[in-house]
Amino acid sequence: MAHSQDTPAVTLPGTQAFTLHSPQTGGDYRIQVSVPDTPAPEQGYAVLYVLDGNARLPLLHMARDTLTRQGPYGGGSPLLIVGIGYPGTERFDVSRRALDYTPPTSGPTEDGREQGGAERFLAFIERTLKPAMAERFPLDASREALMGHSYGGLFVMHVLQTAPHSFERYIAISPSLWWQHRQVLEALTTQRDSPGHAPLRHVLISVGEFEQTPTASEANTPRGQRKRAHAMVDNARQAAQLLQRLRPQWEIRLEVYPGAHHGSVMWPAARQAIEFLAPWDMAGHDTNDRS
Repeated sequence: MAHSQDTPAVTLPGTQAFTLHSPQTGGDYRIQVSVPDTPAPEQGYAVLYVLDGNARLPLLHMARDTLTRQGPYGGGSPLLIVGIGYPGTERFDVSRRALDYTPPTSGPTEDGREQGGAERFLAFIERTLKPAMAERFPLDASREALMGHSYGGLFVMHVLQTAPHSFERYIAISPSLWWQHRQVLEALTTQRDSPGHAPLRHVLISVGEFEQTPTASEANTPRGQRKRAHAMVDNARQAAQLLQRLRPQWEIRLEVYPGAHHGSVMWPAARQAIEFLAPWDMAGHDTNDRS
């Protein structure tokens, strides 16, 4: 059948979207929300904030409803999912995400794009987005998670290092820890050990098996050279080890997904992210201390 422009587009049930201006970054953001079809717990919904929301919200929406629903007509997890994206793009705004997701840096960037806006972007999340969500939905501020992939994963690791109080759970998928000569990793190596009274945090770092090892066809190509230079698997493993040493009271998980590369890693990562957040569904609260 020929495509008809009069045919309405398919929409995701249980989702809504709005545009939110950020005084902190000066830009507009497309905020997409996946609302659970179960009532909010007494203390409010737990929230997963997902970077690259244009591309990632549908996957996380379906993962939550597929993995947590009790039977074909039963309710699923009372987890609110908020996708943070950009207006006017179908999937990725390459330039804006390069600016928003990268930490402040004094050195020149590799590709010439404007970078280093992570502090302003985090301020937008904390001072503008979170209050806007709290006005629209009953939320539990003690159960907030941040999830990002690639540059988004780099941002997650930066927030975890510099402002761990911002979220209770952190999910960094294929974090671009190679960025700026491993700036974030180097900052971790010089960070002091945390005192025992530091608040408990839960961290999931994941990466695909084939993100570092070139395939046979990539062996002598620029792509293969980049894979080896970026050392995605080694860097992810080192980050997990450093965090475990610095924050022994935290829960740190590292997952290397067999057969996954930088793009396909989102498939197993989405499932594990929902499972990683599952303790929140136990009587509406994680049993661990979140002081």
